Amino acid sequence: MTIRDPLLARGIAAVKAGDKHTARELLTRAAQQNPDSEEAWLWLSAVLDTPQGRLFCLRQVLTLNPANRAAQRGLTALEKAQPAPAVIVQPPAPPLPPPKPHEGLARPDELARRTRFWQVVVACLAVIALGLVGVLAYASLAGSGAAEEEALAAVAPRPTLGPAGTLRPTFTSTPTPTPTSTDTPTPTFTPTCTCTPTPTDTPTPTALPTSRPARQPRPTATLTPQPRPTLPLRLWDGRLNGLGVRLEPAPVTPGQPFWRLVEARWTNEEESGGKHSIYVEVIDEFGRRTISQPVVVRWAGGSQTLPVEDRPPPDWGVNFPMYNTLGSYSVSVGGSPSDRIVGMGLGTAEAPAFTVHTCFYLVFRWVPW
Repeated sequence: MTIRDPLLARGIAAVKAGDKHTARELLTRAAQQNPDSEEAWLWLSAVLDTPQGRLFCLRQVLTLNPANRAAQRGLTALEKAQPAPAVIVQPPAPPLPPPKPHEGLARPDELARRTRFWQVVVACLAVIALGLVGVLAYASLAGSGAAEEEALAAVAPRPTLGPAGTLRPTFTSTPTPTPTSTDTPTPTFTPTCTCTPTPTDTPTPTALPTSRPARQPRPTATLTPQPRPTLPLRLWDGRLNGLGVRLEPAPVTPGQPFWRLVEARWTNEEESGGKHSIYVEVIDEFGRRTISQPVVVRWAGGSQTLPVEDRPPPDWGVNFPMYNTLGSYSVSVGGSPSDRIVGMGLGTAEAPAFTVHTCFYLVFRWVPW
């Protein structure tokens, strides 16, 4: 069979592939665009998490085609399903064995072995201590001897060396002539000092670097941002817009956990069957009902807080009867940040000021991020 609706065809293919998240989004859009599509409602009932949502889809199928056997079987199975509470029986603890005689008391031979062991340990420790004392004494004596030698070396005079590269002077005698008539007992010598200085080597100064090389920057690790998980899909009945019902998102920052409205439906007078209530279900991140979670219903004259009760399906956790017309009631989950849906009440888009019996079905889910 060829399916003309591309959204419906893609949603059915996602169901067969096991991708419930994508299938739920595609089939929801297909049902909103074509509310008279029997196949869209039937396939959407197979991927919803709550039994109330599946019941709504199956009833839509039977409204369009009362002879649909698959919807009849699914509706019957959901209405009869009642989960039985699991009972865990804990076996009694086994009795402790009686203590054995003389348990925990050492025997005389064992005490003797322990005494000898500790005597040997003490003797070994004493030998080690004597060895350490000897090593410390030897080190002290050797240190004092070296200190005396250093002191003597510091006090003893050291030879003074002359300037490097300087020659000693040489003396040259010059005879002086004397007259023959005068007797000079001894000649007179005039010392002449001729010194030739030897040039000394002058070390050439080495130029110091004027600046230090620049340090190379250390490599820094780059963190790759992790993708943030997507929010759960919201199933919104398009007829709510015509009734003036609107959604006020929870005032939270990105990444802050809160209660998200994931399903909002409305039933007219014929679909409600004489009922006139706001039905609320509150589930955790795994799709389980949160017992005793407070739900706050407000109106112009006051408010009422109702806990989620543990009722078997298809009953809802909270059932609040309405008596005022459209625009009177708002609902949110207490205790934590929560989405709020406002503008609910009795009446229709054609007759908003009349107490026509209608119902609202709301599902809030915890988003932990």
